[in-house]
Amino acid sequence: MRWPVVWCVTLSLLDQIWSAMDLCGSCSGHGTCTSATRICNCMRGYQGHQCELRSCPLGIAWADYAVANDSAHQLATCSNMGLCDTTTGLCTCNAGFEGPACEVMSCPTCVYGRCVTMREAAIAQDDYNFFTATTYALWDADKVRGCQCNYGFEGYDCSLRKCPIGDDPRTMGQPAEVQQLSCLCNGCTGSFALSYQGFYTSNILPSATPATLAAALNALLPIRGVSVTLSGVGSSICDSDGAVTSITFTYNGSKVPPLRVTSMLSGGPSESAVSVQYGGATGLYDGVPATVVRTTLAYPCSSRGQCDSSSGLCTCLPGYGDGDGAGQAGTIANCGFGSANTCPVVNALTCNNQGVCNPGTLYKCICSAGFTGVDCTLMICPSGVAWFDEASAPDTAHAPAICSNKGTCNYASGLCICQAGFSGPACEIMDCPGGLTPCSGHGTCATMQQLASLSKGSNGVLQGLSYGNTPTPSTWDSNKIQGCVCSENVYMGPYVAEMNNYQAYDCSERKSNLEECPSQSIYTLGI
Repeated sequence: MRWPVVWCVTLSLLDQIWSAMDLCGSCSGHGTCTSATRICNCMRGYQGHQCELRSCPLGIAWADYAVANDSAHQLATCSNMGLCDTTTGLCTCNAGFEGPACEVMSCPTCVYGRCVTMREAAIAQDDYNFFTATTYALWDADKVRGCQCNYGFEGYDCSLRKCPIGDDPRTMGQPAEVQQLSCLCNGCTGSFALSYQGFYTSNILPSATPATLAAALNALLPIRGVSVTLSGVGSSICDSDGAVTSITFTYNGSKVPPLRVTSMLSGGPSESAVSVQYGGATGLYDGVPATVVRTTLAYPCSSRGQCDSSSGLCTCLPGYGDGDGAGQAGTIANCGFGSANTCPVVNALTCNNQGVCNPGTLYKCICSAGFTGVDCTLMICPSGVAWFDEASAPDTAHAPAICSNKGTCNYASGLCICQAGFSGPACEIMDCPGGLTPCSGHGTCATMQQLASLSKGSNGVLQGLSYGNTPTPSTWDSNKIQGCVCSENVYMGPYVAEMNNYQAYDCSERKSNLEECPSQSIYTLGI
């Protein structure tokens, strides 16, 4: 019986046999041949020995081996999250990823919201989803995306309805929030607008009266009510030597974000200016008293009712009902009015037997660890490093969040319902490529931290690298993102010693070691 034998023919032997032949061919019309080396130099977008294959776009890798301690995410074909079709040069991305190079994480459905990147979230500051204006430029700044929810909605995918909020009606008496509008206009023209939680007033003229300003603010959906008082002796909110208007938030029972100014004032013999003071600062003119910070807390259903996030409606405890935002009866369905001297009872058990309630707690349940809700019947889901959130400071993000901001908490069971492609008790892990069979059954899953420990140098020796062993802002993903370590030297025949290596981001492609000769060889011959 004859065994198939494979020989690698060296360049020196080929030089003797085919020295006169053009081994480059035409480089498929996509490159130029260097005759001395018989190597094609391919045009951009092409690859292969004879430039016969199309190249796919590169992107920052989702998963790869570290090149130095805490340094990874180098450029890779299809961002190591898709397969390259070398006939078209197009990437076929893993489910949950998109973009020409599979470089972008697909957004959740954002049922009532819009999709934004980490970079965009850092600068958005809408005082509803995002509260800090800063910058974010780490490796995932334009890759990881999440939802910016419309007013009235929340959740990682903006599918949950927010219930009305309010201060606990048993803890009233805190001062109302007072902010001040300072405006100087000496013969200026134009107008300005104020915004609150992403909602903008109509244009306001410098000659506007306090009543006009109050009407413009009260027309904004998030504002339950304001009163406006002008300092000094004038009648308009702007004048030639500066005027200050005090704005009191009479019905917002929570910490109040600042009003923000968009000014289109210009002209006049002196510079025009309009600004808002808050947080204890003082208006710029007229010697007015300092602004006042409201210290009340915002609770869903004023902490005296249970919120149904599917409807956004409160079910109030006995003795509580609709309030006005200031502790009195009204039309806001937030359980913000009432005063019952009884503790919540579930199945004859005070606080579901999972909390403490007494006159000292103002008849409110203080729930045991792991439980929440007005009567301690809800179970808290686990938290993990957030996949998507706003940066709290330059290049500082990914704080702990319930279900890692990649799933919805089932408060009846305390279990996270994760977005497809993510798993773990807190949705904290990105599933390994390969579908239902991780790494297509031809490799093993490894986190970025594990991949770093397996990183080898050009000599094939382990480099002893680490990634995220000591947490840093840029290695937030060390135990979250996974990649495949593909199997090597797997015998599949038919030739003697023909071993196969699996490759591609999901180990779905097979490559025989007979396809490559030693470094000074270029052809493989089967006999």
